[in-house]
Amino acid sequence: MLMPLFSIYFQSSYAQTEFTEVSFEQKNLPKRSKYFLTGKVIQSESSEALEGVSIHIDGIFTGNNTDAAGQYALTLDSGKYRIVFRQFGKKPAPYIVFLYGDGQLDISLTDRDFELETFTVQAEERDRNIRSAITGVTKMNISEIKLVPAFMGEADVFNVLQSMPGVTSVGEGSAGMNIRGGQADQNLIMMNEAIVLSNSHALGFLSSFNGDALQNFTLYKGTVPSYFGGRSASALNIEMRKGNRENWKGSASLGTAVSKFLIEGPIVPEKTSLIFASRLSNANWILNKANEVDVKNSKINFHDFYLGINHQFSENNSLDFNLLNTGDYFRFSNQFGFEWDNLVGSLTSRNLLTDNFSLVGMAAYGSFNNGFFEPSSIDPSKIENGLYYYQGKITGLLTLEKVDINFGAEAIQYQMRPESLSPFSAESGIAAQTIQKEKGLEYAPFVSADWNPSEKFSLSGGIRYSNYVQQGPDSVFRYQDGNPMSRLTITGVDFIESGQVSKYSGFEPRLSFRLTFDNSSSIKGGYSVMNQYLQTISNATGPTPIDLWQLSTTYILPQRSQNASLGYFRNFKEDEWSTSLEGFYRSTDNQLEYRDFANLFVNPHIETELIQGEGKAYGAEVLIQKNSGGITGWLAYTYTRSLIRTTSEFAEIQVNQGNWFATNFDKPHNISLVTNFHIRKGRTFNTNFNFSSGRPVTGLTSNYVIGGIYVPNFGNRNKFRIPNYFRIDISYLTNGFVRKWDDKINFSVYNLTGRRNAYSVFFQREGRTPRLVPYQISILGTAFPSFTYTVSFGK
Repeated sequence: MLMPLFSIYFQSSYAQTEFTEVSFEQKNLPKRSKYFLTGKVIQSESSEALEGVSIHIDGIFTGNNTDAAGQYALTLDSGKYRIVFRQFGKKPAPYIVFLYGDGQLDISLTDRDFELETFTVQAEERDRNIRSAITGVTKMNISEIKLVPAFMGEADVFNVLQSMPGVTSVGEGSAGMNIRGGQADQNLIMMNEAIVLSNSHALGFLSSFNGDALQNFTLYKGTVPSYFGGRSASALNIEMRKGNRENWKGSASLGTAVSKFLIEGPIVPEKTSLIFASRLSNANWILNKANEVDVKNSKINFHDFYLGINHQFSENNSLDFNLLNTGDYFRFSNQFGFEWDNLVGSLTSRNLLTDNFSLVGMAAYGSFNNGFFEPSSIDPSKIENGLYYYQGKITGLLTLEKVDINFGAEAIQYQMRPESLSPFSAESGIAAQTIQKEKGLEYAPFVSADWNPSEKFSLSGGIRYSNYVQQGPDSVFRYQDGNPMSRLTITGVDFIESGQVSKYSGFEPRLSFRLTFDNSSSIKGGYSVMNQYLQTISNATGPTPIDLWQLSTTYILPQRSQNASLGYFRNFKEDEWSTSLEGFYRSTDNQLEYRDFANLFVNPHIETELIQGEGKAYGAEVLIQKNSGGITGWLAYTYTRSLIRTTSEFAEIQVNQGNWFATNFDKPHNISLVTNFHIRKGRTFNTNFNFSSGRPVTGLTSNYVIGGIYVPNFGNRNKFRIPNYFRIDISYLTNGFVRKWDDKINFSVYNLTGRRNAYSVFFQREGRTPRLVPYQISILGTAFPSFTYTVSFGK
């Protein structure tokens, strides 16, 4: 890389902040549209490299952070930039950079006293909500995630997301998220762009991603870029951090519910680094203290291991290996239980081939197994299923003077594992059964472009052409014409040993724009179309580990959604306050719903238990966020409706007579208030208030007496609602006990008021009462305190 022939430093007052101006030029050489800006950020007092320093570039959405060696590398258009280097607990370093040649800018940051009027905890440039062209984007790094109180005191991605606008869940004990009225399986969850199908612990209370190894996350809930696909609602990419390339260091944590260990360092100094993080639950002793006998006899275990290896061949070429393994076991007394495990591994090559062209290639493998068992039923049994998949993706980025062009292709080969029913004990009368499941290939080329013709207007657009082929072997049943598909209307079966069984494809346009009025306000809008070929099937209220992943087949058509959004964004007091108002609408074709009294497990003709229809979700989001000062945080309000209606030609299998009805996750009103009180250096007190409408349930409307026997009559599906949900969480983060150690303490209380929030309502007879009586299920109807002590070691 050519070094600048000269650079000039002087002071300037800009927007009431003192900036250092730096100029890089290259004389007597041809001018280029792109130049490199590199450097290293260190701690001023100790000269130690600083990892995770956020680099805020005015007008550019994509965030950058220093790596484990404190180094950064930027590729920017020639021109003038306002750049600020920030890290939690450090004084920011603001620069104005005139970049007309390659340059090196090394930075040293100093510690700061936590004066209330100057504290800042923003992961990206604070005006990114004004200047970015893409709508409906949420991005945070681990420093911000740790400030939100969470279950078991764990810094958790999903917990933070559910406090942001547009993101909800069915309730406590339910895995998955519902984003802008979408079903949990409509969200594409990725780790460094590798698909992760099982992404939660402890029945959904925690995500599978260890916060100690996490760098940041980006959620696209509006317009999803064309280089992401396969789901119909949103995309969430979680970036794991790289290991330190200069020194070995780590941390160990012991908590009341979770223990953790992390180590990182150079395998080959300056070339190859490693990071390993593990997490293990130790919460069973808490269950044993419970007064409720069933809870006392319950058991919960989970673990996750993350390994990351990075090798830097040169300044422009690197190779990353990432591996995530998770496992869970839950048993409620001796009544029922779940167990599941997940493995995701990826290999990513990043190559800067020329000054303005880079190429990224990725290969990944994923495996997911789960089971459900009932040890105390009349016939104890166990159901097992799962799948594995191979993923490949190549992406090119070409940067021109006014346009950035992204293009490439992606392919995923899915193989469903056989589904089996087996006896859980020798005394069980269950006969073992096994059915074979489908396999399929999904592939898509894509291209997108980001165009910035002026400072006031930018446009981001792209297209993805997705294809899906179901492959043999498979048995395709034939059914009577003029009758709904059922076990009784089967007329024959065609066995296809190999080759194509069914095929689907479709164009997916994506478009987003931004119109800026001034430095503090803008309007953004977007539209996208997305196809989904892999769905989940469940007749439970929320996603559980035993939900069935189902590929598209001859009779189960892929989902296709159309998404539109429009928002107004306004910042105040030089971006100290940021606000937004967004509206959205989504329509979905071929959304799955189960028929009444459906038998979903170990069923070779699953299509006879399902019915497809159309869904719609619409609403509005309000976000008010305070980015700096002694008190930071945000207030989020979301109004969302999520509705579905079945569209069968046969009236006898229509749900609710074919009328629109609320989905299981339709919760119209959601409010979150997250507040961080920065008391002094290293100490924060945090609160999280949550309120949401109760979700829909199907309830009993009347009883009939036939021959002296009470026969219950249930009303239309999801006609009633459970009580509203309310919860308060608090946490206190502070330095540890030993002055010479780098130790931290996290004390938190989940559900401070001990409110018994309803998860579901069911009906059963009480004693000799002939009528059914409603009962309310509360997953965690008590306050849950936790304490974690962490010691860091190494340089």
